[in-house]
Amino acid sequence: MLRRRTGKMASLATRFNRMAYFGFNLVFWSRIFRSQRSPIPIELPLSLLNRKDIHLEAPVLHVSGLHHEVAHWDDGFAGIYAVLFENLQPPDVLSAVRYAHPAPAFRGVYLWDSAFISQVWKAWDRDVAHDIVRAVIDLRDGDRLQHVVSDLVASAYTQPPLIAWALQRIWEGRPRGELNEYLEPLFEALAGYNRWLYENRRLPNGLFFWAHPYESGVENAPRFSSRDESVLLDTRGVAAPDISSYVVLQNEALAAMAEWLDRDGSVFTDQAETLREQIRGQLWSEEDGFFYDRNQKTGEFVRSRSIASLFPLWAGAATDEQARRLLAHVLDESRFNTLLPLPSMALDDREFSRDMWRGPVWLNTAFGVIQGLKRYGFEREASSLAFRLCDGVYRIFRSDRRFYEFYDPTSLDIAQLHRKKGNRWKAFTLGVKPQPDFVGWTGLVNTLVIEQLFGFHWKDGRRYVQPRFPEEAVGKGYSLRLPSEAVAVDVAVLTSREVRVSLRTEKAELNETRCAFGEAVAIDKLENLSRSTPLVAL
Repeated sequence: MLRRRTGKMASLATRFNRMAYFGFNLVFWSRIFRSQRSPIPIELPLSLLNRKDIHLEAPVLHVSGLHHEVAHWDDGFAGIYAVLFENLQPPDVLSAVRYAHPAPAFRGVYLWDSAFISQVWKAWDRDVAHDIVRAVIDLRDGDRLQHVVSDLVASAYTQPPLIAWALQRIWEGRPRGELNEYLEPLFEALAGYNRWLYENRRLPNGLFFWAHPYESGVENAPRFSSRDESVLLDTRGVAAPDISSYVVLQNEALAAMAEWLDRDGSVFTDQAETLREQIRGQLWSEEDGFFYDRNQKTGEFVRSRSIASLFPLWAGAATDEQARRLLAHVLDESRFNTLLPLPSMALDDREFSRDMWRGPVWLNTAFGVIQGLKRYGFEREASSLAFRLCDGVYRIFRSDRRFYEFYDPTSLDIAQLHRKKGNRWKAFTLGVKPQPDFVGWTGLVNTLVIEQLFGFHWKDGRRYVQPRFPEEAVGKGYSLRLPSEAVAVDVAVLTSREVRVSLRTEKAELNETRCAFGEAVAIDKLENLSRSTPLVAL
């Protein structure tokens, strides 16, 4: 109301007041009362949800088996959605639509955080997921999507360009008739951002670079800086596999959306394929079996075995042979196959440490690698890694009642983790440990449960489940309710190769159909089946 009546001065005053209050709380009250701060309750009655214009209940998971082995799954799954709701922001002077804070300490609209947060929301409420993506697009600076926009700060940089990828995944497979109103207003802005990247982040050899370590989102990784960021490397002449892979994904998403909108998307398809060839041809080390950054002045590889070395899997840029060699690294217990899998640095890399992007597990990058493994048909390996990530995060939540920004790959606690050790400013503003109540991408564990383990997805306007439960899940029962889809699914994992599936929709029921690992069941064909004994309500 103030913004409409008094214009920019009222908006500025409101933002300043909010930031002053937050800053005072962050550096003073939160430190005094940190040990007394209560965890966010996990109950979400509709009366509470309606305050943020949400009229659907969150998805529900129930796992049955020996109690001490499975209880953490129910609590952890529900806890993710409680913190996700807490961090959702209603329209205000910053954004005209709903947007998401990654955690209470991060009070802005962040580019790649928003992309991943939308992937957690989409199983609960696609309209919220869409708003979160749209907020980033609405706050662009010209054609550039900004790294972060907060009450008083706007970044001069961009961040991993995953908004088009996120938007495509939100609406992928849905009936065409409902897509135009959602995608038409945003498509041109995303195409403009793609052009901006080609004009401002592309090297003469066709690959892409980061203008600053902070653009990458992984700023204190050994390939970019010292642990405390006292030394930041010049990244402008370095071709990087992560941004190059992200741009492939962006082009693929734009091509898909162009098709949905009956436009010519061939330019995006061609750009994606050209860039894939350049990645596999210029950033692959045959000697090491890794993709690396490459200094364009010297031609030398930056031999840092980070999780970015695996991202060409996500983009489909690796050859089949390259993919098999990367899989060997993923499954190596001395590298990426850790207790909590897919650390940000290979465990045996000489630069590995338990400090942010120098070793801990981040769910967003782990999620990207799992998508890459699926792309190359390594479904069993992807499911096993996904299961262990979910189990580990849920176990830690069960003991701490917290979700964290990043995790220890070798221990189910955060005791040895650090935040840019030696950086006094970060210690003063954000503390020395991973931020709590963080679902900026930690919430992706729920997405892995729904999409990877249960295999729920839309294709050609129809809904499917495609159970892919690994050996670790054998002997347990998994029940999932998706209120937004009016679907309930029961899966009993009989062996690593066979499950028993029961389904219920508003119109039909199907009990005890046996499926092989990865076999798809079309939910929307249930109406053509005879009704059987009603399912027990979840």
